[in-house]
Amino acid sequence: MSDSTRDSVTDEMLEDCLQALQRFQQQGQPTGLEAVAGFARLTPEAAAAVLAELQRRGLLDRDPAGHPVLTPEGQRQAAGVLRRHRLSERLFTDVLGLPWDQVHDEAMRFEHSITPDGEARLANLLDNPETCPHGGPIPSPDGSVRAFGSRTLDQVAAGSRVRIQQIANEEKEFLRYLASLGLFPEAEVGVEEVAPFGGPLLIQVGGARYALGREVASRILVRMGQEENESGGGRRRWRRRGA
Repeated sequence: MSDSTRDSVTDEMLEDCLQALQRFQQQGQPTGLEAVAGFARLTPEAAAAVLAELQRRGLLDRDPAGHPVLTPEGQRQAAGVLRRHRLSERLFTDVLGLPWDQVHDEAMRFEHSITPDGEARLANLLDNPETCPHGGPIPSPDGSVRAFGSRTLDQVAAGSRVRIQQIANEEKEFLRYLASLGLFPEAEVGVEEVAPFGGPLLIQVGGARYALGREVASRILVRMGQEENESGGGRRRWRRRGA
C-alpha cells in the first residue's frame, strides 16, 4: 500500500472496520470485504485499504481461505470499540430517549470521541449494563465478552418457547418492523409451526400470531428455557421508550 493510500485511512475507518470484524466473528457471519465495507459504510476499495493497514499493524491476519481474522491484539482493540459503541447506544436510549432504530447511527459517530475517563463515567452513569438496546453483549473494560447461549429463531423447533436475546441486524427498517410485531430483546416467543422447505414460522408474541419469514428469523438470536436459567439472569434492562 502506498504512503498516499495509507494517509487516507483515518482512525475512525480503522475502528469501524475493527468493530465490523468483531461483530461478524462473534455471530459466525461471513467476514468478506463486501460485508466489512457495508457495515463501515466505505467503498470496497477504501475497506481494502483499511484491512491492509490493520494487517500491517498486526491487528489482522488471514485464515487458510484468505478471510480476515482478528489477532488477539486486534480482538482486544475491537472489543474496546464495540464497548464504546454499545454504551453509547444505551446512553441514547436510556437517557436521551431516542428510538432503538436510531441509536446505531448515532453511536457510530459518537463512539470515536469517547475518552477512557468518559467511557468509565458513562458506564457508571448507566449502572454498567450488560447489553445494548438490541441485546448485544457489552464487552467488559478488559475486553472479555460474556457468552450468551443463543441460537437463531429459524433453528427453533415447533412447539418451543424461547426468549429473544439479541437482534443481529440493526438496520432502521428492520428494527421498525420487529418493533411493530413486539419482537424486542427479552420478549417471549412461542413457535407454533415451522413450514417445510424453507417456509415461514408461525409465532406467537403476547396475544398475537404472525408468520415470520426465515430470513427475518435468522437475524433474531434467542435462548431456550434451560439456557436462560444457566445464564443466571443478570441486568438486562430494556426500555421501550420511543420505540
